[in-house]
Amino acid sequence: MRFFGILMLLLQLSSTDQIMAQRDVYFGTKETVPVIPDREEQIRVIIVSDARNEIDDIWAISLALLYPERFRIEGFVGSNYDHTHSGVGRASVENSVEEIHTILEKAGMAGQYPVYPGGHPMQYEFAPSQSKGIDFIVEKAMQSTPQNPLWIIGLGSPTDLASAYLTKPEIKDRVIMFWHARTENTWPDRAHNYNIKGDIHASRMMFHAPFPLVIFDTGTHLVAGSLEETEQYIKPYGDLGEYLYQYRLKSNYYKDPNKGYFDLGDIAALINPELGEWETVDCPTVTYYMDYNFSQTNGKMLRCSDMDRDGTFALLYERLKEKFPR
Repeated sequence: MRFFGILMLLLQLSSTDQIMAQRDVYFGTKETVPVIPDREEQIRVIIVSDARNEIDDIWAISLALLYPERFRIEGFVGSNYDHTHSGVGRASVENSVEEIHTILEKAGMAGQYPVYPGGHPMQYEFAPSQSKGIDFIVEKAMQSTPQNPLWIIGLGSPTDLASAYLTKPEIKDRVIMFWHARTENTWPDRAHNYNIKGDIHASRMMFHAPFPLVIFDTGTHLVAGSLEETEQYIKPYGDLGEYLYQYRLKSNYYKDPNKGYFDLGDIAALINPELGEWETVDCPTVTYYMDYNFSQTNGKMLRCSDMDRDGTFALLYERLKEKFPR
């Protein structure tokens, strides 16, 4: 019995050593705080979106496409999402890819950008998901440099962002992760957000890995306003404007004037950083129960805590009118 007890202890110590070794490889202090480039500079981006999950993604991608002077878009990745009531699950990735293609078509940009499927949620803490989209992120990241980093804009689940890093940790100095992790109602206590619950392993990695991180932590108040506002400023302007308007008519939820169009803010914040409130904060570690832990932090990160609602929507209204004059 004594021999058996010693053997079990050695096995436990060995397992602990293996876990610590994995943490040493993938965890690390965030030493660089991102700086949002001046408005006149062009940003190289990959946009990762669960496009058909919510109407805000539809509008956010459209806004990005309308500002080519700001965004040099390398491509898109359609990401996973899940709704128990609709049973989306595994079909979500392909749904996202199809929706991105539809937006490109409506914008008159079909075939101009590559669109790849992302991965399904990570099953284990240090095991990345695999997909063509993740490979694409890694490829473009490795072509980047610390002086000219690739901005990876995550509008949904962080699966593809975290998996790209786990697949190739060398990208940590070549990317800036800009992630919609809206916890404004639970900050600084809990990491409570739809995108976070979609892949908890990946969400924790976003805070624990050493790559630079921007958290877009706002957007609830970015409400669409009345249907009359959308009809006046969106509908008349090209196939894209008509599509955005008709999409809003799909459900009473989207028609509600108080419906938040959250992800629109991520893109607007990068187009005009003056619309946002920014702060450099300690990057918390995150428990398995998705509690923020500020007693054990992990370097610094940039947090967007507020956005100007009218200025955000004005960017879309003004550019639609310029791009598709009546």
